[in-house]
This record gives sequence, structure tokens and C-alpha cells, in this order.
Amino acid sequence: MGELQLVLSEVVGNAVRHGSATDAITLAVTPKEEFLCVQVTDAGSGLAPWPRATVPDENGGWGLFLIESLTRRWGMTREDDHTRVWFEFDF
Repeated sequence: MGELQLVLSEVVGNAVRHGSATDAITLAVTPKEEFLCVQVTDAGSGLAPWPRATVPDENGGWGLFLIESLTRRWGMTREDDHTRVWFEFDF
């Protein structure tokens, strides 16, 4: 369960840090037969869609590396001025 908590905290933390201060963050969790599908949506402008697209430094930037290595797969979409980051986590 610790890895799921870590990935979820990274995605939600990014939404809080980079999203709009006035709009809500939406969290959706959908259990599938073999994995959990999680979506976090915010009103931010988006992020670099793959690890290494930004350079980690002393202030952070390692979250996408963690998400990449701890999830089954993940991605990002932009819709109607909202950013949605999703990931699949194996049971």
C-alpha cells in the first residue's frame, strides 16, 4: 500500500502545486479486475508529459520518475483548460 500512497501523493501534490488556486482538484478512483485506475484533474496548464522532460534539482522534479517506475502505466491529457493525470496501479 505504501507505493500506492507515494504515487497518489505525488500526483495530488503536483495538482496542488501547479493547478489553479481557485479551482478544485478532482480525484477519481476506479477499481478494475487486475488494477486500480486513478485520475487527478486540476485547472493547471499541464506538465512535461514524460520523465526527463524536466531536469530534477534540489527543489524537486523526481515525481514523474517515481510515477513511471511504480505504476503499470500513466499519462496526461488536456481537456477544456484542465489537466488530467492518470495512472494504473497493479493490485
